[in-house]
Amino acid sequence: MKRNIFLVVVMASIVLVSGCNAGTQPSANSTGSSSTSAQITQEQPEQITIKESTDKHTWYIKNYVGMNAASVGYTALDGSRRDAYGAGTLMIVYRTPDGSYLEYAPDDEGNAPEELKSYRVVAQSIAPNTELKYTFMLDENGDEYDNLVSTQSYESIVLAVDEVGSTSKAPDLTALEAAPDKYTRYVKDYVGCNLASVGYVSMAGTYNDHYGSGFITFDITASDGSYIDPSDVEALKGYVVTAQSVAPNTPITMTFMKQSDGTEFDNLIESQSVESINLTVSPVA
Repeated sequence: MKRNIFLVVVMASIVLVSGCNAGTQPSANSTGSSSTSAQITQEQPEQITIKESTDKHTWYIKNYVGMNAASVGYTALDGSRRDAYGAGTLMIVYRTPDGSYLEYAPDDEGNAPEELKSYRVVAQSIAPNTELKYTFMLDENGDEYDNLVSTQSYESIVLAVDEVGSTSKAPDLTALEAAPDKYTRYVKDYVGCNLASVGYVSMAGTYNDHYGSGFITFDITASDGSYIDPSDVEALKGYVVTAQSVAPNTPITMTFMKQSDGTEFDNLIESQSVESINLTVSPVA
């Protein structure tokens, strides 16, 4: 019963987390490298056999290319789009060709919106069969819980989508480093993404993005100098990210608070090497 109550509290506290590994358009402030290892072209979708998981700690990224966007994952209670992998989930971030926001919240009858159904996946930021590694929370005896994930090597995947029937070339997506442990995360590539898809509004009204047990705060600079209210999600939907102040794959190192006996807390950050990122944005054309 104790574990079940704890699980409910954890699930209820999930907030929208997202990051977008954007295309390889060069920008003044973004120097992320691109990789075609995760790239499968729209013209020639490839059928790939995904490896089976052998234990609760290791899962393998699916092949999403060619799927209709509405067939990928599900909309969670917190409003995010997710796909289940064992005891955990992977955040799904859609990236449209022009950086416009793609609505995926179900309608009043629980059906996927027609807009989502009109897109299909043309590229993904993590290659199929890439390992997704989990660690699990421990109980008072030091034993692992079966269903409470502590850390995971990837928290989100970017799916580039295009309209059904389009023959446009699929974009290249920046391949991010997998987090090796709870102490190190890597900055995501936000360039090319809709501003509303790259983070979440905190209770304090700031616009943030999760990185493991920590988070970073976005400072937003509009290309024309306009003020953008970071707590107004509808306003955020009208902008696309064109540059970022910290390059993709820059490591974010974290230290954790300690208990009186010297043992570290699993989720209380004492310090981290990057606390904010400036995003330059422009109105969606």
